Amino acid sequence: MPFSFSHLSLFLTQFRHGSTQLQKRDATIMTSSSEGEILQVSQVIRERWKIKQKIGGGGFGEIYEAVDTQNHNERVAVKVESSKAAKQVLKMEVAVLRRLQGKKHACKFYGCGRNDKFNYLVMSLQGKNLADLRREAPKQCFSLSTAIRLGVQILNAIREIHSIGFLHRDIKPV
Repeated sequence: MPFSFSHLSLFLTQFRHGSTQLQKRDATIMTSSSEGEILQVSQVIRERWKIKQKIGGGGFGEIYEAVDTQNHNERVAVKVESSKAAKQVLKMEVAVLRRLQGKKHACKFYGCGRNDKFNYLVMSLQGKNLADLRREAPKQCFSLSTAIRLGVQILNAIREIHSIGFLHRDIKPV
């Protein structure tokens, strides 16, 4: 499976903020739902996407696995941020993802929206993220050839972002 922009985004976000830990200064973006989560399992968004489980989170908001009830229960990713967040980033991510449609390293855009509690972006659910793949590798380390192939795919994904006139501005080693 080729490396995608969503892998890069989720990978960088998880390592920057921790997969489920919020930095203290970012805790204000969460709503008051149980356990501080923006969405709940079995919640349905826009009478279409049913939440199955939380798969990531951090200062940016949260990412959930869901199924598209109008498309043969296809698995999708739903990225959400509190509508009360001081810094809202999903609007820009939606704009970039729409422009990246059809590019090799971009996930498929399914929809977006907002309500009084949260903003959301629905996209194709990719395979395992790089952190999980690395943990499963022998000695929890990629081979040199795998690291080189991943590096080339990451650079190609960044090139695609640049080709549509955007800079990521948050790419860093872990």
